[in-house]
Amino acid sequence: MDKYTNTYEERNKKNTYDMADECMQKYLISMGLEENKTWMKIGTDPKTNDMDMMWLALQILLIPDYIFVHKDKLWLSEVKGTLRLKESDYLHLQEMYERAAPYKNVNVGLTYFAHPNANPKWFSFEKIQKLWEDESTEIGYYPELDLNGNKKLYKVLTV
Repeated sequence: MDKYTNTYEERNKKNTYDMADECMQKYLISMGLEENKTWMKIGTDPKTNDMDMMWLALQILLIPDYIFVHKDKLWLSEVKGTLRLKESDYLHLQEMYERAAPYKNVNVGLTYFAHPNANPKWFSFEKIQKLWEDESTEIGYYPELDLNGNKKLYKVLTV
């Protein structure tokens, strides 16, 4: 089972099951959406993508895990099976939100699945930002370091 205390290798190479990703696809289909027509998985997945230097490409690219069209709106969504949000993911969401700001029909945020049978919980970027800036939000660090040798900060979102 994936745990935040596991190493990157343990979380992504030894365990290739991605509960949140599977739940997201089932959820989109249950809403009557059609793959590659009204929804697409466009984000990379370290469990299945093993391209050399992908870690570097991900520092440059600004791609959410999923995009979908629902109720005449475009949704840009990261997908998580944990409430721990890495600072790098927060900063990517923030940049997507800023780019989407001129468009009234675009939502940026995160879809969270607590377990395989859970209903999804949507966190708009506005809510994420409030939680991120709240001094009472729990913080921690992943065991591995980022590409610059710094600790990987995360904050624990609250439902």
